Amino acid sequence: MGRYLTGRRFVLASERHEVDLGDGDRLCVLESVPPGWSAGAPAAVLIHGLAGNADAPYLVQLAGRLLELGVRVVRMNLRGAGGGFGLARGVYHSGRSGDVRMVVDWLTDRAPGSPIAVAGFSLGASLALRLAAGADVPVSAALDCVVAANPPLDLLACALRMRERRNRVYDRSFARWLRADITRLHQRFPDLGPAGLEGVRSIHDFDDRYTAPRNGFASAEDYYTRCAAGPVLSRVRVPGLIVHAADDPFIPVEAFHDATLPPNLELELWPTGGTSASSAEPPGAATAAGSRPASAIGWPAAGSSNRPANWVRSAKISRFRATALLPTAESWERPRPSRFNKISARGSEIS
Repeated sequence: MGRYLTGRRFVLASERHEVDLGDGDRLCVLESVPPGWSAGAPAAVLIHGLAGNADAPYLVQLAGRLLELGVRVVRMNLRGAGGGFGLARGVYHSGRSGDVRMVVDWLTDRAPGSPIAVAGFSLGASLALRLAAGADVPVSAALDCVVAANPPLDLLACALRMRERRNRVYDRSFARWLRADITRLHQRFPDLGPAGLEGVRSIHDFDDRYTAPRNGFASAEDYYTRCAAGPVLSRVRVPGLIVHAADDPFIPVEAFHDATLPPNLELELWPTGGTSASSAEPPGAATAAGSRPASAIGWPAAGSSNRPANWVRSAKISRFRATALLPTAESWERPRPSRFNKISARGSEIS
C-alpha cells in the first residue's frame, strides 16, 4: 500500500554506486555520509519491501533520521529494482540474502572497522533476518545487529492471506505491477525469452509461474518453504529486533506466536499498526514527527559504546509509517499510552 500513499517526499544528498553481485548482475545503492563521519563510526544498510525501491518514503525518512545521528547510511535497491533496472537479468526474492551480504561487504570495504546494522521492511525484513541467520550465505563479521519491520515469516500463509476477499484488490494490484515489471525486464533482455505471465492474477500465481522456475524452485510452495524467515530465526546470533502489528492485513500474526526466538532476538508485537507496506504518509495527514500517537521500541542492547544498538536507542512506529528514529534514551523511557501496550512473544500484556 505504501506505493499508493505518496504523501510528503524527502530528498537526501546521496551518491549512487553499483555493486557487483558476482554472477553477472549488479545492483544500485545510494550512500549518504553525515558530516564529520570517520572510519569506525556506525553504518547501516536499509532494505525496501516488495514493489519498492531505495527512494521509498519510509526508507528515505529513516535514512534522514540516522544521518542526523551521525550514521553512514546505504539505501539498497534490491536486484533489478529502482535505479538498478537494467543492471541485472535476475530478480530479487526472499531467498536472496546473499545480495544483502554483498552490499554489507561492499560497505565494509568502504568503512573498515565500522559496526554495521541492517534494517529491512516487509520482504526486506525477511532478507535481513535470513542474512543474520546465515540461511543463504555465511554471516558477515561486520554485521552488528538487525532490525526487521513486518517480516513475512511464513510466506505461504502470507500468499494465502493476500488471496482473501478483503485483500484481493491489493493482491491483483501487486500482480499487475509484477507482470509489468517483468515484461519490461524481458523487453530489456530479449534473450530471457517469453515471460509466460498470461493469466497471472495473484502473488502466488506470479511466484508459481515465474519466481520459482526462474530461480531453481519446483513450485511456489517449494520457494515459500525454502525461503521463509520463520524457520531460521533460532540461528540468529547477533542482537536483533522484530517489530510487527497484530492487525497487519497481509502478514498473519500466528507465525510470530509460533516463532522460536533466541534470547538475543527480541519481538515487539503491537495490537495495532497495520503493515509497513503502508508506511508512507497518507494524503492530508500531518507530517511532523510525533504528530500522531506512536509506540516506542528499543534497538537491541550491545556492549560497545559505538555499536549501532547503542547509537540508536529507540524507534517510533506509527500507524502509517515506521520511519523516525529517536536519538536519546530519554524518549525510550517516556511512559507509553495504555492503548499502545506491547504484547510480548508469550502474549502477555506489558504496560
